[in-house]
Amino acid sequence: MAEQGRTYAAFIETELKTERERPTTYDARGQALVTTSSALFTLFAGVAALVKSPTTAHLPSVVLLMGTATLMLFVGAAVCGAIAGWNRGYAVAEADTLDDMLSADHWIDDEEDARNCVSTLAVETLRTLRASTRFKAQCVAIGLWVQVVALVTLGATVFVTITHG
Repeated sequence: MAEQGRTYAAFIETELKTERERPTTYDARGQALVTTSSALFTLFAGVAALVKSPTTAHLPSVVLLMGTATLMLFVGAAVCGAIAGWNRGYAVAEADTLDDMLSADHWIDDEEDARNCVSTLAVETLRTLRASTRFKAQCVAIGLWVQVVALVTLGATVFVTITHG
């Protein structure tokens, strides 16, 4: 039996195990985006409602535009987080393939052929799982950038509001 086959199969299995765990991290980050953006949206919307009351001084229209942009950016960041949390499909061994492995024809396969077959299936799962995880990572990265921009516009809105008075 070829030792390198065992080495390759073990490596592929480790990679697959690691890749199956990675989406959990991005799901958590996506949920954190939703939570923080929603909280900041709610907080800012509440403050905006107070500032907009009839007893307050008239603010420049730029504050309204910046405030609206800030709220929309927080919504955008939350949407990116929600999309990152969506479950995405990936390839797994079909039930028919698994049934074939149990057939008498395959029970006579030598160890190297069996290991190669299983590793081939694992690599296909790994390939599609990585694509799914990459999508989650991109959604989280975009959401974080949008949240940073939202925080900058929030700071600018607060600055203009304070210096206006």
